[in-house]
Amino acid sequence: MILRAVAFDFGHTLVDERTDPTLEPQPIRFMPHVLKTLPQVPLPMAVWANTRTATEIDLRGFLDRAGIGKFFTWVVTSVDAGHRKPAPEFFDFALSKGGLTRDQVLFVGNQRNTDILGGMRCGIRTVWLSGRAYRSGDETLSLEDVQPTYKLASLLPLPALLRRICVDGGF
Repeated sequence: MILRAVAFDFGHTLVDERTDPTLEPQPIRFMPHVLKTLPQVPLPMAVWANTRTATEIDLRGFLDRAGIGKFFTWVVTSVDAGHRKPAPEFFDFALSKGGLTRDQVLFVGNQRNTDILGGMRCGIRTVWLSGRAYRSGDETLSLEDVQPTYKLASLLPLPALLRRICVDGGF
């Protein structure tokens, strides 16, 4: 199948997870290279976010305030899905919402124990952001436990990876 979409984790992949998406006046801190990378992604994009209280409407409002909402065709939160990553139900809900199959999406995330593990278990190709800036304090699995499809130190080389995947005819 040909790659048809790119989905991004939210916290510490796009936005510093110390930024509270419900607090409008708080400054938004993007992760490295987000503002440079998103405009270069040639495919429809999604946000697949583990949230505790934020719904799609809440997260879309935050993304719009941050100036990046225009890049995302759809937004999925664990509140709306009724499950948190790495649960397969979260990924099934996200795929259904986007009208995608497992082999049509590439999921970019920073945590092996939620993003990469969940994608891997569901047969979704993954990109693990391995650079120090993307590390979260609640990461619990070692690198040997979970193997991403691709490993990038930052978001910067993602557009080149996507071009390479697409030129090769998909996955």
